[in-house]
Amino acid sequence: MISRLWHFWPWLILITTGTVWGLSFSLTKLATNTGAAVLGIAFWQTLLSGTFLLIYALIRNGSLGIKRHHLGLILVIALSGVLLPGIIFYSASRYVQPGILSIADTLVPMLTYGMALLIRLENISYIKLLGLLAGAIGILLLVLPESSLPNERAVFWVLMSCFGAASYAFENLIIDRYQPDDLGPIRISVGMNLVAALIILPLAIYFDHLFIPHFPLGQLEWSILGIAMISAVAYSSFVFLIVSAGPVFASQVGYMVTLSGVFWGILIFDDQYSTSVWLALLVMLVGLTLVRPRRDKTPVPPSLPSGVKPFILDQDIDHKTQRVDSD
Repeated sequence: MISRLWHFWPWLILITTGTVWGLSFSLTKLATNTGAAVLGIAFWQTLLSGTFLLIYALIRNGSLGIKRHHLGLILVIALSGVLLPGIIFYSASRYVQPGILSIADTLVPMLTYGMALLIRLENISYIKLLGLLAGAIGILLLVLPESSLPNERAVFWVLMSCFGAASYAFENLIIDRYQPDDLGPIRISVGMNLVAALIILPLAIYFDHLFIPHFPLGQLEWSILGIAMISAVAYSSFVFLIVSAGPVFASQVGYMVTLSGVFWGILIFDDQYSTSVWLALLVMLVGLTLVRPRRDKTPVPPSLPSGVKPFILDQDIDHKTQRVDSD
C-alpha cells in the first residue's frame, strides 16, 4: 500500500508545482495594482528569488561554485530569461487579466522549438509544426475578436507578452546549448536572478522606481514575497521532477501552470472570459501537447536532484537526463 502511494508522489509534486506556479500571474497583478513601479517590483523579486536559491545552494554544497568563465553565460540568461521578459510581463499585468497572460506564456515551448528549428538544433517535425501553428492561432483568438480583450492597450500588451515568451525561448536555447557540465540549473538560477537584480538596481534608482518595503507587510510586499518564493521553489521542484521522473513527465507542469493561471484569476479577481478566450486556451493546450518531447523514461518516485536543465530538446533527452551535477 505504501509503495503504491509512493509511486504517485511525482504526480503530487507535478500538480502542486503547476498550481502554485500558476498563482504567480495573479500575484504579479496584485503587486502592480498597488501602483508600484515595475522596475522596483522586478528588483525586489529577483533579489529575493536569488537570495532564497543562494541559501539553498550554500546549505547543499557549502559554496556557490560560480566561476569567472560562467559569468558571460549568466549575464546573457539574466537579460533574456529574467530582465526583459520580467519587465514585459509586469508591465502587461497592469492591463491584461492574469489568466490571459498565462495563456500567452504557453507560447514558450512552441517558440523554443521554432527557434531550435531555425538554428538546426531540432529536426523538422510536422506534428511540432502543427503545434507552432496552434500557438499562432491561439494568440490570434486572443487579439482579434473584440470580445476577448477590453481595449486596444490590452491587445498591445498581449502582443508584447509574445515577445516576452520569445525571450524565454531564447534563454532556453542558450542554456541547452551552452550550460557547462560544472554548473547546474539551481546555481544558474541563483546567478541569473542576482545579476538581474544588480542590473535593475541602477535603472530603478535612475527612473525613481525604487521603493523600500513597508512593515508590517502589505499587499505589495506580500505579493512580491510570494512571487519570489514561487520562482525559487517551483523552479527547484521542476528540476526535481525532470531528474526523478523524466523531462516528458515534467513537461506536463505546463498544463497545470496555464490552467491554474486562468482559474486563480477567476478566484482572486472574479475574471470572466469570452468564448474566444476559452477557445484560445484549448488551442494553446493542444499546441503545448504537440511540441512536447516524445521520449522519456518511466516515471519513478522522486530521488535527489542531479541538475538537469528545465528545457531539453528531443535529441538531448537520453544522455542529459543522466547528467550528475553538484546542485
